[in-house]
Amino acid sequence: MKNNDPIVLVLGFFDGVHLGHQELLKEALKIAKLKNLKTGVFSFKNHPLTEIFPRYAPKLIMSNEDKVRKIKSLGIDEVYLVAFTEDMRKMEPKAFFEEVLLKNFNLKDVVVGYNYSFGYKGKGKADDLKKLAKEYGVDVHIVSPIMTDDQKISSTYIRELLSLGKVEEASRLLGHPYKISGTIKEGKKLGRKFNIPTANLHTDSKYLMPKSGVYFTRITIDGKTYDGLTNLGKNPTFEDHPYAIETYIYDFDEDIYNKEVDLEFLKFIRGEVKFNGLEELFGQVQSDINKVNLLYRKNKNASSS
Repeated sequence: MKNNDPIVLVLGFFDGVHLGHQELLKEALKIAKLKNLKTGVFSFKNHPLTEIFPRYAPKLIMSNEDKVRKIKSLGIDEVYLVAFTEDMRKMEPKAFFEEVLLKNFNLKDVVVGYNYSFGYKGKGKADDLKKLAKEYGVDVHIVSPIMTDDQKISSTYIRELLSLGKVEEASRLLGHPYKISGTIKEGKKLGRKFNIPTANLHTDSKYLMPKSGVYFTRITIDGKTYDGLTNLGKNPTFEDHPYAIETYIYDFDEDIYNKEVDLEFLKFIRGEVKFNGLEELFGQVQSDINKVNLLYRKNKNASSS
Protein backbone atom coordinates (compact mmCIF):
# COMPACT_ATOMS: atom_id res chain seq x y z
CA MET A 1 0.00 0.00 0.00
CA LYS A 2 2.90 2.37 0.66
CA ASN A 3 3.15 5.19 -1.89
CA ASN A 4 5.81 7.91 -1.85
CA ASP A 5 4.27 10.06 -4.59
CA PRO A 6 2.90 13.40 -3.34
CA ILE A 7 -0.81 12.65 -3.19
CA VAL A 8 -4.28 14.03 -2.51
CA LEU A 9 -6.20 11.27 -0.73
CA VAL A 10 -9.98 10.93 -0.51
CA LEU A 11 -11.28 9.11 2.59
CA GLY A 12 -14.61 7.28 2.96
CA PHE A 13 -16.35 3.96 2.43
CA PHE A 14 -17.83 4.86 -0.99
CA ASP A 15 -20.59 2.24 -1.12
CA GLY A 16 -22.27 2.81 -4.47
CA VAL A 17 -19.91 5.64 -5.56
CA HIS A 18 -23.03 7.82 -5.77
CA LEU A 19 -23.28 11.46 -6.89
CA GLY A 20 -22.28 12.69 -3.43
CA HIS A 21 -19.14 10.55 -3.48
CA GLN A 22 -18.41 11.78 -6.99
CA GLU A 23 -18.26 15.37 -5.71
CA LEU A 24 -15.42 14.33 -3.37
CA LEU A 25 -13.58 12.76 -6.28
CA LYS A 26 -14.05 15.88 -8.41
CA GLU A 27 -12.63 18.01 -5.60
CA ALA A 28 -9.57 15.76 -5.37
CA LEU A 29 -9.02 15.89 -9.13
CA LYS A 30 -9.27 19.68 -9.06
CA ILE A 31 -6.67 19.93 -6.25
CA ALA A 32 -4.37 17.42 -7.99
CA LYS A 33 -4.41 19.42 -11.22
CA LEU A 34 -3.67 22.64 -9.36
CA LYS A 35 -0.79 21.20 -7.28
CA ASN A 36 0.46 18.49 -9.66
CA LEU A 37 -0.38 15.64 -7.27
CA LYS A 38 -1.38 12.01 -7.69
CA THR A 39 -4.93 11.14 -6.65
CA GLY A 40 -6.05 8.24 -4.48
CA VAL A 41 -9.00 6.88 -2.53
CA PHE A 42 -8.40 5.17 0.81
CA SER A 43 -11.24 2.89 1.84
CA PHE A 44 -12.05 -0.47 3.44
CA LYS A 45 -12.72 -3.92 2.01
CA ASN A 46 -15.40 -4.52 4.65
CA HIS A 47 -17.89 -2.09 6.16
CA PRO A 48 -16.54 -0.87 9.54
CA LEU A 49 -19.79 -1.93 11.23
CA THR A 50 -18.91 -5.57 10.49
CA GLU A 51 -16.27 -5.15 13.24
CA ILE A 52 -18.05 -2.62 15.47
CA PHE A 53 -21.72 -3.76 15.51
CA PRO A 54 -22.05 -6.72 13.11
CA ARG A 55 -25.84 -6.95 13.48
CA TYR A 56 -26.15 -3.33 12.25
CA ALA A 57 -23.79 -3.73 9.28
CA PRO A 58 -25.77 -2.72 6.19
CA LYS A 59 -26.23 -4.79 3.06
CA LEU A 60 -23.86 -3.42 0.42
CA ILE A 61 -24.83 -1.55 -2.74
CA MET A 62 -21.66 -2.38 -4.66
CA SER A 63 -18.89 -4.98 -4.75
CA ASN A 64 -15.27 -3.98 -4.11
CA GLU A 65 -14.39 -4.83 -7.71
CA ASP A 66 -17.10 -2.53 -9.08
CA LYS A 67 -16.16 0.16 -6.58
CA VAL A 68 -12.53 0.21 -7.73
CA ARG A 69 -13.56 0.09 -11.38
CA LYS A 70 -16.03 2.97 -11.01
CA ILE A 71 -13.67 5.21 -9.01
CA LYS A 72 -10.85 4.72 -11.52
CA SER A 73 -13.22 5.38 -14.43
CA LEU A 74 -13.84 8.83 -12.93
CA GLY A 75 -10.13 9.68 -13.19
CA ILE A 76 -8.64 8.68 -9.82
CA ASP A 77 -5.13 7.16 -10.11
CA GLU A 78 -5.24 4.58 -7.31
CA VAL A 79 -7.74 2.96 -4.93
CA TYR A 80 -6.38 1.53 -1.68
CA LEU A 81 -8.73 -0.96 -0.02
CA VAL A 82 -7.62 -2.34 3.35
CA ALA A 83 -9.33 -4.66 5.80
CA PHE A 84 -11.03 -2.89 8.70
CA THR A 85 -9.71 -5.00 11.59
CA GLU A 86 -10.14 -5.22 15.35
CA ASP A 87 -6.79 -3.42 15.77
CA MET A 88 -7.92 -0.60 13.52
CA ARG A 89 -11.24 -0.36 15.37
CA LYS A 90 -9.35 0.34 18.60
CA MET A 91 -7.12 3.08 17.14
CA GLU A 92 -7.57 6.58 18.52
CA PRO A 93 -8.12 9.23 15.80
CA LYS A 94 -4.58 10.61 16.09
CA ALA A 95 -3.07 7.11 15.86
CA PHE A 96 -5.16 6.31 12.77
CA PHE A 97 -3.99 9.48 11.05
CA GLU A 98 -0.33 8.99 11.94
CA GLU A 99 0.04 5.20 11.76
CA VAL A 100 -2.24 4.39 8.84
CA LEU A 101 -2.24 7.50 6.66
CA LEU A 102 0.98 9.41 7.26
CA LYS A 103 3.17 6.29 7.41
CA ASN A 104 1.88 4.96 4.11
CA PHE A 105 1.34 8.08 2.03
CA ASN A 106 3.21 11.24 1.13
CA LEU A 107 0.11 13.23 2.09
CA LYS A 108 -0.29 16.77 0.80
CA ASP A 109 -4.08 17.10 0.78
CA VAL A 110 -7.02 15.10 2.10
CA VAL A 111 -10.65 15.29 0.93
CA VAL A 112 -13.54 14.09 3.12
CA GLY A 113 -17.30 14.50 3.30
CA TYR A 114 -18.99 16.72 5.88
CA ASN A 115 -19.98 13.68 7.98
CA TYR A 116 -16.65 11.84 7.91
CA SER A 117 -15.61 10.17 11.16
CA PHE A 118 -12.52 8.17 12.09
CA GLY A 119 -10.76 6.52 15.00
CA TYR A 120 -12.12 4.64 18.02
CA LYS A 121 -15.93 4.86 18.20
CA GLY A 122 -15.83 7.42 15.39
CA LYS A 123 -14.62 10.05 17.85
CA GLY A 124 -12.67 11.93 15.20
CA LYS A 125 -14.78 14.18 12.98
CA ALA A 126 -13.95 16.11 9.81
CA ASP A 127 -13.01 19.28 11.73
CA ASP A 128 -10.77 17.24 14.06
CA LEU A 129 -9.00 15.80 11.03
CA LYS A 130 -8.45 19.31 9.72
CA LYS A 131 -6.78 20.45 12.98
CA LEU A 132 -4.72 17.28 13.27
CA ALA A 133 -3.51 17.36 9.66
CA LYS A 134 -2.54 21.03 9.92
CA GLU A 135 0.21 20.07 12.41
CA TYR A 136 1.83 18.05 9.62
CA GLY A 137 1.33 20.61 6.85
CA VAL A 138 -1.51 18.63 5.26
CA ASP A 139 -4.55 20.51 3.95
CA VAL A 140 -7.98 18.98 4.59
CA HIS A 141 -10.90 19.86 2.32
CA ILE A 142 -14.40 19.16 3.66
CA VAL A 143 -17.10 18.76 1.00
CA SER A 144 -20.65 19.84 1.85
CA PRO A 145 -23.60 17.43 1.34
CA ILE A 146 -25.11 17.14 -2.12
CA MET A 147 -28.88 17.59 -1.98
CA THR A 148 -31.76 16.28 -4.05
CA ASP A 149 -35.34 17.38 -3.29
CA ASP A 150 -34.25 18.62 0.17
CA GLN A 151 -32.69 15.20 0.90
CA LYS A 152 -28.96 14.58 1.37
CA ILE A 153 -27.63 12.03 -1.09
CA SER A 154 -26.18 9.16 0.93
CA SER A 155 -25.70 5.41 0.71
CA THR A 156 -28.25 5.04 3.53
CA TYR A 157 -30.89 6.98 1.58
CA ILE A 158 -30.19 4.96 -1.58
CA ARG A 159 -30.60 1.72 0.39
CA GLU A 160 -33.94 3.04 1.63
CA LEU A 161 -35.08 3.79 -1.93
CA LEU A 162 -34.07 0.31 -3.09
CA SER A 163 -35.93 -1.31 -0.19
CA LEU A 164 -39.06 0.48 -1.46
CA GLY A 165 -38.51 -0.69 -5.04
CA LYS A 166 -37.66 2.84 -6.22
CA VAL A 167 -34.87 1.66 -8.50
CA GLU A 168 -35.18 4.54 -10.97
CA GLU A 169 -34.69 7.15 -8.26
CA ALA A 170 -31.86 5.16 -6.64
CA SER A 171 -30.13 4.82 -10.01
CA ARG A 172 -30.42 8.56 -10.62
CA LEU A 173 -28.64 9.27 -7.32
CA LEU A 174 -26.03 6.62 -8.02
CA GLY A 175 -25.36 8.09 -11.44
CA HIS A 176 -25.69 4.59 -12.94
CA PRO A 177 -28.29 1.77 -12.86
CA TYR A 178 -28.40 -0.27 -9.67
CA LYS A 179 -26.69 -3.59 -10.39
CA ILE A 180 -26.11 -6.98 -8.81
CA SER A 181 -23.76 -9.69 -10.06
CA GLY A 182 -23.73 -13.43 -9.65
CA THR A 183 -23.77 -16.87 -11.25
CA ILE A 184 -26.57 -18.56 -13.17
CA LYS A 185 -27.56 -21.86 -11.53
CA GLU A 186 -30.17 -24.52 -12.33
CA GLY A 187 -33.61 -23.80 -10.94
CA LYS A 188 -36.85 -25.80 -10.90
CA LYS A 189 -37.38 -25.15 -14.65
CA LEU A 190 -41.11 -24.56 -14.12
CA GLY A 191 -41.10 -21.72 -16.66
CA ARG A 192 -40.03 -24.03 -19.47
CA LYS A 193 -43.32 -25.93 -19.15
CA PHE A 194 -45.08 -22.68 -20.12
CA ASN A 195 -42.49 -21.69 -22.74
CA ILE A 196 -41.20 -18.95 -20.41
CA PRO A 197 -37.67 -20.07 -19.47
CA THR A 198 -35.92 -18.06 -16.75
CA ALA A 199 -32.31 -17.72 -15.60
CA ASN A 200 -31.84 -18.35 -11.87
CA LEU A 201 -29.23 -15.97 -10.42
CA HIS A 202 -27.24 -16.73 -7.26
CA THR A 203 -25.47 -13.81 -5.61
CA ASP A 204 -23.62 -13.06 -2.37
CA SER A 205 -25.99 -12.48 0.56
CA LYS A 206 -24.02 -9.42 1.74
CA TYR A 207 -25.37 -7.37 -1.17
CA LEU A 208 -28.63 -5.46 -1.02
CA MET A 209 -31.64 -6.72 -2.96
CA PRO A 210 -34.37 -4.29 -3.99
CA LYS A 211 -37.91 -4.79 -2.71
CA SER A 212 -39.39 -8.15 -3.74
CA GLY A 213 -41.42 -7.97 -6.92
CA VAL A 214 -41.12 -7.79 -10.70
CA TYR A 215 -38.72 -5.46 -12.53
CA PHE A 216 -37.73 -4.48 -16.03
CA THR A 217 -34.02 -5.30 -16.05
CA ARG A 218 -30.96 -5.52 -18.26
CA ILE A 219 -28.68 -8.56 -18.08
CA THR A 220 -25.12 -8.74 -19.39
CA ILE A 221 -23.81 -12.15 -20.45
CA ASP A 222 -20.37 -12.62 -22.05
CA GLY A 223 -20.14 -8.88 -22.72
CA LYS A 224 -23.53 -8.69 -24.49
CA THR A 225 -26.53 -6.97 -22.91
CA TYR A 226 -30.15 -8.13 -23.19
CA ASP A 227 -33.47 -6.83 -21.87
CA GLY A 228 -35.00 -8.88 -19.08
CA LEU A 229 -37.98 -9.28 -16.78
CA THR A 230 -36.85 -10.24 -13.27
CA ASN A 231 -38.83 -11.59 -10.34
CA LEU A 232 -37.26 -11.23 -6.89
CA GLY A 233 -38.63 -12.88 -3.80
CA LYS A 234 -40.02 -16.03 -2.20
CA ASN A 235 -42.91 -16.49 -4.66
CA PRO A 236 -45.90 -16.61 -2.26
CA THR A 237 -47.83 -18.86 -4.70
CA PHE A 238 -45.76 -21.75 -3.31
CA GLU A 239 -45.33 -22.65 0.36
CA ASP A 240 -41.79 -22.33 1.76
CA HIS A 241 -40.37 -21.30 -1.62
CA PRO A 242 -36.74 -20.16 -1.19
CA TYR A 243 -35.78 -16.59 -2.09
CA ALA A 244 -34.99 -16.51 -5.80
CA ILE A 245 -33.85 -14.08 -8.50
CA GLU A 246 -35.30 -15.30 -11.80
CA THR A 247 -34.99 -13.48 -15.11
CA TYR A 248 -36.78 -14.00 -18.40
CA ILE A 249 -34.37 -12.79 -21.11
CA TYR A 250 -35.86 -11.28 -24.27
CA ASP A 251 -34.59 -12.50 -27.67
CA PHE A 252 -32.37 -15.11 -26.06
CA ASP A 253 -32.24 -18.91 -26.00
CA GLU A 254 -28.85 -20.24 -24.88
CA ASP A 255 -27.50 -22.43 -22.09
CA ILE A 256 -25.86 -20.07 -19.60
CA TYR A 257 -25.54 -22.28 -16.50
CA ASN A 258 -22.52 -21.34 -14.34
CA LYS A 259 -21.92 -18.12 -16.26
CA GLU A 260 -21.16 -14.90 -14.38
CA VAL A 261 -23.66 -12.14 -15.24
CA ASP A 262 -24.53 -8.57 -14.27
CA LEU A 263 -28.17 -7.61 -13.68
CA GLU A 264 -29.25 -3.94 -13.78
CA PHE A 265 -32.63 -2.83 -12.40
CA LEU A 266 -34.38 -0.28 -14.61
CA LYS A 267 -38.03 -0.10 -13.51
CA PHE A 268 -40.35 -1.58 -10.86
CA ILE A 269 -43.32 -3.27 -12.56
CA ARG A 270 -45.38 -4.75 -9.71
CA GLY A 271 -45.16 -6.25 -6.24
CA GLU A 272 -45.34 -9.93 -5.30
CA VAL A 273 -48.74 -11.59 -5.68
CA LYS A 274 -50.04 -14.97 -4.48
CA PHE A 275 -51.69 -16.75 -7.40
CA ASN A 276 -54.06 -19.73 -7.45
CA GLY A 277 -51.66 -22.19 -9.06
CA LEU A 278 -49.17 -22.36 -11.93
CA GLU A 279 -51.60 -21.51 -14.74
CA GLU A 280 -52.57 -18.21 -13.15
CA LEU A 281 -48.95 -17.43 -12.16
CA PHE A 282 -47.49 -17.92 -15.63
CA GLY A 283 -50.47 -16.20 -17.25
CA GLN A 284 -49.49 -13.09 -15.24
CA VAL A 285 -45.81 -13.56 -16.10
CA GLN A 286 -46.69 -13.63 -19.80
CA SER A 287 -48.77 -10.49 -19.29
CA ASP A 288 -45.77 -8.81 -17.59
CA ILE A 289 -43.49 -9.84 -20.46
CA ASN A 290 -45.91 -8.33 -22.98
CA LYS A 291 -46.35 -5.13 -20.96
CA VAL A 292 -42.61 -4.51 -20.67
CA ASN A 293 -42.12 -5.31 -24.36
CA LEU A 294 -44.80 -2.81 -25.30
CA LEU A 295 -44.07 0.03 -22.88
CA TYR A 296 -40.40 0.01 -21.92
CA ARG A 297 -38.19 -1.84 -24.36
CA LYS A 298 -36.33 0.39 -26.79
CA ASN A 299 -34.64 -2.32 -28.83
CA LYS A 300 -37.25 -5.01 -29.38
CA ASN A 301 -35.61 -7.01 -32.13
CA ALA A 302 -32.26 -8.12 -30.79
CA SER A 303 -29.76 -7.71 -28.03
CA SER A 304 -27.80 -4.49 -27.71
CA SER A 305 -24.16 -4.33 -26.75
